[in-house]
Amino acid sequence: MAIAPGALALTLGTSFAWSGFDSLRKALVRELAPTPLLFLLTLSSLPLLALWAVLDGRVAAVPPGYLAPAGASIALNVVSNLAFVEALRRAPLSAVVPLLSLTPVFAALVAIPLLGELPTPATAAGIALVVGGALWLQRPRGAPGGPPAARFRDPGMLLMLLTAFLWSLTITLDKMAVERASAPFHGLFLNAGVTLGLLAVLVARRRVHELAGVARAPRLFLLAVVVSTLALALQLLAIHRVWVSFVETLKRGIGNLMAVVLGRLAFGEALTAAKLLAVTLMAAGVALILWP
Repeated sequence: MAIAPGALALTLGTSFAWSGFDSLRKALVRELAPTPLLFLLTLSSLPLLALWAVLDGRVAAVPPGYLAPAGASIALNVVSNLAFVEALRRAPLSAVVPLLSLTPVFAALVAIPLLGELPTPATAAGIALVVGGALWLQRPRGAPGGPPAARFRDPGMLLMLLTAFLWSLTITLDKMAVERASAPFHGLFLNAGVTLGLLAVLVARRRVHELAGVARAPRLFLLAVVVSTLALALQLLAIHRVWVSFVETLKRGIGNLMAVVLGRLAFGEALTAAKLLAVTLMAAGVALILWP
């Protein structure tokens, strides 16, 4: 797949931004539960996204055909994030998080009927290598045993598979929305809708009082707001120029590579033969995708 330098820069930028946001979010969940944290992050991103939309100058009216994909993306974003939190509550982290590496596969499959993005054999092989390397890198060690079929009947595993599939749908719907409106317009509309949806969930569950927990880490929270807003903005710009499967594959690949690098540099984690094999597979997959 031939990628223009500007589109590649946007994709790399959003991949590194999402990787940084994941690290910040992991630190913040020590102070605040995931759902209240997500609500505050989306709420606090609104002023930045509103400024971007105003500077873009295309916020006068809702474009024709925009509301269907945008509204569906909002609804699925709320559901997928709730499913993600529930999956982590029901199953060990090491058992379910690797399943998110399947998102590029789902994204590639969903994009065929919805966007007409049919991967070439080289691109499909590249996605398979990146996903295979990611799954190998994150494979559970010491996780509950039993036949694989029995493990995949576990509610936590099923919820995480649902999350991965829904996230592949949301990025596809976001591309459909951006093709009908500008990236700034959709970013603002999307975040506003998700904010209202999460607020309704918090009110229904009587958990609004938990929002005060953010006061325990204000600087870290503000940094997370900026990074998450940048990640979303770059992603919306990127998917307008390249295939969603390409963006999702690089996001997962870079996220896992950064986990290995930071684990080694910041925490002195061993760089084992298994990790080197996983990194090699992912690098080979990215090379295949970028091959003209």
